[in-house]
Amino acid sequence: MINILMYQFSKKLRMFWFLAAVVIIVITVVAFAVFQRLPDQQVASRVELNRPLIVGIVSWPGYAGGIVANRGFSENEDSIFTRKYGLAVRFILIEDIDARGKAFAKGGPGGIDVVWTTIDFWANELPNFVAGGIEAEAFLHVDWSRGGDAMVADKSITSLADLKDKKVTLVQFTPSHWLLEYALRKSQLTPDEQQKIRDNLVFTQDVPTARSAFVAGHADAAVVWEPDVKQALKRDSSHVLFSTKDFPNIIADMMVAKRDFIKTHPKTIEAFIRGWFDGVDEAKKNPDLAARLLVENEPLFADLGFSETRDSLSWVYWPDLNDNAQMFGVDGSAPLFDSIFNDAGLIWKSLGVIDEPANASAAKNDSFIRGAYNAQ
Repeated sequence: MINILMYQFSKKLRMFWFLAAVVIIVITVVAFAVFQRLPDQQVASRVELNRPLIVGIVSWPGYAGGIVANRGFSENEDSIFTRKYGLAVRFILIEDIDARGKAFAKGGPGGIDVVWTTIDFWANELPNFVAGGIEAEAFLHVDWSRGGDAMVADKSITSLADLKDKKVTLVQFTPSHWLLEYALRKSQLTPDEQQKIRDNLVFTQDVPTARSAFVAGHADAAVVWEPDVKQALKRDSSHVLFSTKDFPNIIADMMVAKRDFIKTHPKTIEAFIRGWFDGVDEAKKNPDLAARLLVENEPLFADLGFSETRDSLSWVYWPDLNDNAQMFGVDGSAPLFDSIFNDAGLIWKSLGVIDEPANASAAKNDSFIRGAYNAQ
């Protein structure tokens, strides 16, 4: 009798533990599924940041990889950053260059955590940040300009030499300025002729203003970037005088963050990079989605319309991990970043913009790309 009772007790005990194990498995699966769909502020516990990462950009097709990954500008549960990596991301459009710098200096959440730059612009901007006590590093290459930056000119201007007595509008010290300087120095114009063109430059606070001045007839030419190139061409008898199709390897967009932020939020930066690459893959496979998201989220692209926005995507190249490895030189090649950064630094110094160029090694952080490249 005792043996029978013990057997029944043992059988019930085994059944109890079996059911308990099933319940634990079910709870774990359900919890994981729910976790994948949690609101951003909760799912962010998978990274160090307990709020959305604030990313400052301008209107430009080169950032489509990140916008596609995020399914728009605002943080949301369908974002690849959130679903796959547990990072809430919010993009902020800041066209004004001074406002952009101040927002980056302030930092998030009241300002921005990560901001766009180009290598040439960074060579000019970083020394000023450092002088103000802000150390920052470029950590991700997001696009090459392949015609998206251009000088649009009146029909009377058919060569650089024709610019000597003309008004040219652009945003000072930005990629537009760099493109013009690069073109001048590659031309057959004498130093005096080049300087005469510089003396007639008209600087604006943002690219749309430079474009508007040209369209309104207040300037003879404008150096702008997409989507303002297409908008500038709406002026009668205007044309592209030169662009980054002529100089395809001089303007590379990067993402930068403060050095302290990178050190204290390495999982956040890694999640942002990996999510961006996923977005690049999807944008390349589905350019219609990329164009639609640009039109839905950026007024300048909305004005341009879906068809022309779709066309503008061909004016940039979106790099993947292997391209980034080449940019930072972690694949064993000479870093492209260093070459462009050093060349730009010397030009900015010659123009009196900076006293001394910064060291390229201090202007970048290649550890995340190196880790991802070596792990593939």
